[in-house]
Amino acid sequence: MELHAYTRTISDLFSVNKKYIVPRFQREYSWSTEQVTELWEDIISNIQIKDNYEFHHEEHFIGALVLVGDDKSKQLNIVDGQQRLTTLTIFLSALCERFIEIEKNNLAEAIYETFIAGKDSDGEYYFKLQNENPRPFFQNRIQDIEKNKYKPSTKEEKTLLKSYNQLYDNLSRENLSKVFKYFKIEQNYNYERLLKEIREQVLFYIKVIFITVKEEEQAYTIFETLNARGMNLSFVDLIKNKLFKELNQQHPDDTAKTKWKKLKSLISSREGLGSFETFVRHWWISRYSYVSAEKVYKAFKEKWNNDKINASQLINDLISDAEKYIKIASPNWNDWKQQEEKDIYRSLNALTIFELSQNRPFLLSLLRAKKSKLIKLNELKNILEFIEGFHFIFTAVCSRPASGINGSYAKAARKTFEANDNTKIKDAIIEFKKTMLKKIPTKNIFQERFQELVYDKEHTKNKKLIQYILFLIEVSKSETKEFHPEDLTLEHILSQSSGNDDCIGKIGNLLPLAKDLNQKASNKSFQEKIEIYQESEFQLTREFVANNYQTWGAKQINERTNELADYCYDLVQTKLESS
Repeated sequence: MELHAYTRTISDLFSVNKKYIVPRFQREYSWSTEQVTELWEDIISNIQIKDNYEFHHEEHFIGALVLVGDDKSKQLNIVDGQQRLTTLTIFLSALCERFIEIEKNNLAEAIYETFIAGKDSDGEYYFKLQNENPRPFFQNRIQDIEKNKYKPSTKEEKTLLKSYNQLYDNLSRENLSKVFKYFKIEQNYNYERLLKEIREQVLFYIKVIFITVKEEEQAYTIFETLNARGMNLSFVDLIKNKLFKELNQQHPDDTAKTKWKKLKSLISSREGLGSFETFVRHWWISRYSYVSAEKVYKAFKEKWNNDKINASQLINDLISDAEKYIKIASPNWNDWKQQEEKDIYRSLNALTIFELSQNRPFLLSLLRAKKSKLIKLNELKNILEFIEGFHFIFTAVCSRPASGINGSYAKAARKTFEANDNTKIKDAIIEFKKTMLKKIPTKNIFQERFQELVYDKEHTKNKKLIQYILFLIEVSKSETKEFHPEDLTLEHILSQSSGNDDCIGKIGNLLPLAKDLNQKASNKSFQEKIEIYQESEFQLTREFVANNYQTWGAKQINERTNELADYCYDLVQTKLESS
């Protein structure tokens, strides 16, 4: 592989008539506030003001840029350095804006026309850094000298705007006066002078090692090699690199890029889905092998090298499964149109309340099997109810570590994926249930942890879980089984204003109550509350009234908490063993 390396300033890079292209295999712009701050501090810390108010600049290297092309090329594809070149372009654009604000349009135009935009041989403008992914936001909102107030719509666009705003703020008179304390920049002349010196530092004293290779094929290899030597690339970046190298047709449409964009859009379409990397790892576990995030690419590459992965099919499978995954990780009532499917939503929603994710590979395999008609609706509802019940005890209440069950979920996921008939899936589910039943904590452990669950104005973390528990009990006591939780609020029998902090938030001191009755009860006395509770239609609240308590305090609260713990444990355990 033929490499050429030179030392270049930022002026050297951007003052020539070249286009720097962000290739299709590159990841999105993703610099954090901390990374932008680090670049800013590298710029500012190398500018010194002498006693006679003369400026002194120090050179500073910011690493290597690797590009496809040579000195004669009019276009260079960026292999490594996209994030830095993008941030420097953002910086120069923010600097233009500051010059315009102090009516130094000539200085702004000089930066824009020399380092941000160029003209081709026909006199047509073009941007020197070209990135199609965030078009037209990046071009119109960031690069152009006349800013169009586009609103960001994607994660990448929001990150680009965040970096722009950060650097724009850094260049303000107020912020610079804090950095250069003894330079009187409240005067327009000195503010202009300081902005010009910062410009000089960026353009002529920031340096890079400029490395070029001739063939685009070599770029993919370098991209992967750089990662092996410490670049901060995720396994998803590397998988994408392999896929794009294989699927290189870009006319009439870059199908791989279009599909990858759709995939990322799906995984960012709802709150609570987690990262793109988490999805891809769960997807891999659900089909192939249980591996840590650090080893996903190694496992992928092994199959790739043995011709066991078809690039086009893999992207299609990822999209298809992403559509199922979002229903698992961020359930929506409207995902399940038919009334007989609503129990699926309730179980999936419960698992999000329990803050669970390690079960997603298995759930993904189950929904895949349902789509392929290898598992019936009632069978799916049954296994989801089992998983819900198991994690209510194991995770939500007892807080047992997930490390002991991750392998069980992965194994069940792969067996379900590999099954080609209903019998094999049933066998996988039966084996999974037997394994999980052995891991259920004892009632004593459950009772101890149940006593620790509290909800009051100082402790709100467990609110949804406690609502779930009261809903669970209420459904079990409802004769019609048509109870809906929409109107369920949490009523503190002993009022929160009573000052009895040790037990006031325990479940034994809580009742389900309709919102209007809850407001009516407010801080009334215990006997006055009993009269209001008699109006409730909740079975649990009616039972409390029927117990005819004469007094209510810590002793009664602890006893009732234990009674509810026993009831919940026995109820769920019976369901698990009979399923």
